[in-house]
Amino acid sequence: MKRIKSVTIMIGIFLLGIFSVSLYAQEMWQEITSDDEVFTQGYIQVTGRSAPGQNAYMALRAATLIAQRNLLEVIKGLRIYGTTTVKDGFTQSDIIKSAVEGFLRGAIRCGKKYYPTQGYAIVCMRVYLRGRGGIYDTLLPLLKEERILPQKGTMYMPKTQIGFTKSTRPHDGLIVDVREYSFRPALINRILTKKNEVIFDPSKIASAILIERGCGGFTTDMNKAKALLKVWGSNNPMTVKAIGVVKLTDVQVSDDDASAIFVQDKKTNFLAEAKVVFVLR
Repeated sequence: MKRIKSVTIMIGIFLLGIFSVSLYAQEMWQEITSDDEVFTQGYIQVTGRSAPGQNAYMALRAATLIAQRNLLEVIKGLRIYGTTTVKDGFTQSDIIKSAVEGFLRGAIRCGKKYYPTQGYAIVCMRVYLRGRGGIYDTLLPLLKEERILPQKGTMYMPKTQIGFTKSTRPHDGLIVDVREYSFRPALINRILTKKNEVIFDPSKIASAILIERGCGGFTTDMNKAKALLKVWGSNNPMTVKAIGVVKLTDVQVSDDDASAIFVQDKKTNFLAEAKVVFVLR
């Protein structure tokens, strides 16, 4: 009886160990796949799991291929602008398709685990939005060449410069509060006036900065927005509230806020440095 009880306890400990390892892997390798998560975190992260009954080499290889396939599906679902996704770019351009598939081969393996008892493996893989070799670096030049990006609209010029005096401390960054609207982060997010004049788009951003920051940052918290801008060298950002959203990815601001953004940017050039953070709901 004691022996049976002892064996039962041992089995229980063994199963608990497997369960704990599984929970640990899930916690360490949390998947980042939705638009909001990807653009807020700055990377895509997926896992691939092989079928059971394989040796370590075959299981890890299979799990890697599955993770790469999962990465491709997430990338294809990313918004370029409005309702246009990377998948739409695939259908329009073999060059874009080839570039993304080649880019995936350079994805970073962020973890791997082989389970010898069951003979399966789990592999975690990640690709970054920003930085050299990231999605912005790979896709934006190709998207421009293929003309999939939105056509350049009328650039905004204020009729009057209002709201600031010479003694006012210049603002060196911008927080756009868009929590009241159905706004979606994308590879291209623009700021417009009520008349859809363009205040901010990729053409305003220096090329090196565009690769590093895209069209700015995304968060769901005002304090995090300020903290992110501080990392980018902005110590006195201005905050404006959106008055509308066009095509899910373009933010509209009031005439007064548009004028204020224009004036302050002339002083500190924060738009060219993409020191812009969108606060989502």
